[in-house]
Amino acid sequence: MKIRRLPEIDLARVATLPIDQKRRALEHFKLGHPTITYKPVRARFADIFNVQPDMFAAADPTAWPVLERLIRAKATSDDECNANLLVAKGLHDFARANALRSRSQAFFPLPLSVGEKVEYWLPMVTALEGAPLVIFIDPRRGKKLTADARRFVFSMMHEHIRVANPDFAAARLGVVQFGDAANDQRPVMLSTDEGIKLFGFDQLDQMVRETYDIWREVSEAREDKVRSKAAGGGYGPLFD
Repeated sequence: MKIRRLPEIDLARVATLPIDQKRRALEHFKLGHPTITYKPVRARFADIFNVQPDMFAAADPTAWPVLERLIRAKATSDDECNANLLVAKGLHDFARANALRSRSQAFFPLPLSVGEKVEYWLPMVTALEGAPLVIFIDPRRGKKLTADARRFVFSMMHEHIRVANPDFAAARLGVVQFGDAANDQRPVMLSTDEGIKLFGFDQLDQMVRETYDIWREVSEAREDKVRSKAAGGGYGPLFD
């Protein structure tokens, strides 16, 4: 059977767990259609991080009222709108406070031996304190990246960005998360890979393979249970 891929954040959270905890986590994991997504703010990352056009004069940062209007137009509910605006305002204030300027960079997804691809980076490089920085954004309020999961993400970034492309060998790697809402925003919390011992690619690939092997078993068990219920039809015996 074709199993559904695990979202990047959930894969990072589960992959670093011991095998027994992996199984428990995946047995309780449900893939559905969330009532709130962060698609509206994700669509505006280039504006927020002041990505510069390649062939024209330098562009000014996008003003907050413009971003707010664009995000409101894309949100599908009041709750989604509010969640996206809190994240967007935190990112916008962080970008303005650090005078961030960025450029587009297509890093592309990283293929793994399980047949899935992962993408733990934005398609851009920004300059923070005069040094190139590549970031991954975790906007979640719950079930967010843990310290071990951030290590996993940094390791994926290192292998795909630094090791695979010498032009970015000195790039800094960052994971952006957010604090609790205050003053109409969720403040940015930036973690970098400085001082973190990274996993090697073979370790990463093995962790992902082990995770997907268990996820397949869990998914097949769920499918068997559904089929069993359907075959039974939910009726009592034909004859008393």
